[in-house]
Amino acid sequence: MGEWYQMIVDEEASEEDAPVLASSIRDWLVAEGIIEGTPTDCLLSEEKGYPPGPNHIKAADAGLGDDYMFRFGINGMEIITERTVFHTMGFPFELLCADCGHLFEPPYEWGDAVTEWYVRTGPGNFPCPQCGVERSITEWQYDPPWGFGNLGFKFWNWPPFEPWFVEEVSRRLGHPVVVVDGKL
Repeated sequence: MGEWYQMIVDEEASEEDAPVLASSIRDWLVAEGIIEGTPTDCLLSEEKGYPPGPNHIKAADAGLGDDYMFRFGINGMEIITERTVFHTMGFPFELLCADCGHLFEPPYEWGDAVTEWYVRTGPGNFPCPQCGVERSITEWQYDPPWGFGNLGFKFWNWPPFEPWFVEEVSRRLGHPVVVVDGKL
């Protein structure tokens, strides 16, 4: 069966702003009862996370109800406030060139560009194999979506998010967000 996750990623938050924005969203989620305010052992790591609150169903339900959430011991929200590649853990995936519309599975060199961006040795530029236009790996369109940034909220084993919830997180952050799904 495996564990699965959804992440709401703010690709525009700076390293300096990420912790402040994370606290703001956490406080709002606690006030709304979507998560509990006290971290517990509810993540798939040794870190502590925020378990679902009494109103979690407002944010993510899809008609699945409470039984879905609580049949898993891993069901918390993790806050990530560091430079991260937020990915699906799944392959294959494809890239779409915004210039020529070419859709393709990335070659080996794409991984080098991701590493360059992540370790800050350069912008992580990668050229389209069809038209040759080069752009940072953060500017490509991914299918399924990926995110690159300094701030993410990872929800373990939650039902799919309600659209209003994603929109409200984006509004409160003051930036567009990307939702990335994954499964281990």
